[in-house]
Amino acid sequence: MKRHGIKATVLSRKSDHQLICFRFYNSGDSSSFIMLQLILVSSFSLLAATSLAQPVVEPVPLIQPVVQVPSPYTYGFEFGDGLGMSQYRHESADGTGTVKGSYGYVDPFGVSRNVEYNAGADGFKAFIRSNEPGLANQAAADAVYVVRPPPPAVVAQGLRPIPVIVRPLK
Repeated sequence: MKRHGIKATVLSRKSDHQLICFRFYNSGDSSSFIMLQLILVSSFSLLAATSLAQPVVEPVPLIQPVVQVPSPYTYGFEFGDGLGMSQYRHESADGTGTVKGSYGYVDPFGVSRNVEYNAGADGFKAFIRSNEPGLANQAAADAVYVVRPPPPAVVAQGLRPIPVIVRPLK
C-alpha cells in the first residue's frame, strides 16, 4: 500500500511571523506526488517571497523654505545700435516690497514707447506713453495709455502701396 502526504510542524512563533516546516513523505514511487510537492513548494516560496517583500521607502528630509526679505536695490541700463534704435530700463526697490521703474525704446523712425510702473501692496500699475500706430488713449486694467500721433515717416510708410510679386503660372 502506497502512502504519501505532508506533515506541517510549527518551529517558532513570533508576533510578526511564524516559521513552519513542511515534511513530505511517500512510501512508493508516484509521479503525482512529486508534482504535488513541486506545486506546494513553489506556492509557499511565492507566498514567503511576497510576504517578505516590503516596498523600499527612503525617508526624505524636509527642507525648510528660505524666507527672503526684500532688500533695497537700484539698477539700470541704456543701449543703442548706432542706427537710431535705443532701449533703456531703470528700476529701484525700497526694501519694503515696493518696486518702481521705467523702460522703453525708440526705433529709427522715431516710434517710441515709455512705460513707468509701480509694483507693491496695491499690485502692478503702469503708465504708458507711446506714439505707436494703432494705439489709442485708454485705461485698461491697471495700465493707462497716453498716445501721441506717430512720426510722419511711419505714417508715410503705412500709406505706400504694398508691392505684389506676380509670377507667371507654369
